[in-house]
Amino acid sequence: MLMRLFGRGEIRRWRDLHVAMARAVLQQAAADLVESFDADLSQADWRDGLIEQTRFVATRIAPVVRQVAEPLARRVIEEADRALQPIAWHHLQWQPLPMDTNLMRDMMEELGDWAAAGSAALSGLMRGAATTLPIGGAPARGSAPGDWMRLRAEARLRAKVQAYVYATVVQGPKGRPALLEHTIGLLRDAARHARPL
Repeated sequence: MLMRLFGRGEIRRWRDLHVAMARAVLQQAAADLVESFDADLSQADWRDGLIEQTRFVATRIAPVVRQVAEPLARRVIEEADRALQPIAWHHLQWQPLPMDTNLMRDMMEELGDWAAAGSAALSGLMRGAATTLPIGGAPARGSAPGDWMRLRAEARLRAKVQAYVYATVVQGPKGRPALLEHTIGLLRDAARHARPL
């Protein structure tokens, strides 16, 4: 009985260690992805990046996020499985999350109110762009009158990209776990079902 209790304690320590590792790895991956996309966003052209933002995120951002983050999550699970073998009867295996085709649509709807308000303001301001200053002050010296409009549209795109990366990698919307949540779920399930050696 005492050995069994000791074994359960080892399994709990294994779980806590690998949950912490999953958090560290995937939260860092999300931050790195956002940072790497940041430079690319300023290069987005009006049509692809600033007008058709949902399509831009779906075609240019989503595949990269998955290619970078999923192998990291799988590696955390593989490492956890190797560490579990000497202490418990259980085999932990990576189970990929199915592609959620509605995630993009739902996320863009969530951000839609802010984006729609920004678009309405932009379209109204575009009509008088040559004579109207942006809210909050004058455009930077030497910049064209429409440059600030691009900067506002770019800020909205940046917010959407950051929200998408966070929802896909760290914390998803209700009922749709992100990779980190999925990984932690696999680790916790394994800890519940593992039997000490």
